Amino acid sequence: MQEIHHKIANKTKIFIILFIILFSKGIIYSQSLDQIKNVDTVYIYFDKNKKHSIREDSSVNEKSEFYKNYVMYRFNPDPMNIISFASNTYKNFDDLRKGVKNDERLEKKSFLKKNKDIILDIDFFTENGFKKTFFAIYEKVVYIIDKDDIKGSKIKVKQIDVRCYTCFEE
Repeated sequence: MQEIHHKIANKTKIFIILFIILFSKGIIYSQSLDQIKNVDTVYIYFDKNKKHSIREDSSVNEKSEFYKNYVMYRFNPDPMNIISFASNTYKNFDDLRKGVKNDERLEKKSFLKKNKDIILDIDFFTENGFKKTFFAIYEKVVYIIDKDDIKGSKIKVKQIDVRCYTCFEE
């Protein structure tokens, strides 16, 4: 009888130790707003199929070279919490005239795992507040990872501009 009790006690101790290890790893690797404030580059993961995520391509009729590859991404849960991300070949018309393009590159799928702590999605904005998150990232180099641009083992990351028109209202 005592032998059974020791086996149960040992299994319970092992379970508690494993639980503590798994729980502490979750805390160590979870994203935080403070962590985002301390990096110079962040990535936005965008899935148009998630609730309140909107993607709008530029008009096909637009003749300007500037708007040729223009895409507007938005997290839009309500009128007071709208964050926009503008993806374009050129940051502005001056860059268009100079021929300076925004950074756009292909990465391996392992990029997602390697950078998971600095890849934000709509859930991160919702949990931490749209305004707080905007002010944490708006002066950083920001890239978007559009789920639709993940093909096989390659991921396209595109440099974007971050906009929040309601964040400056009091």
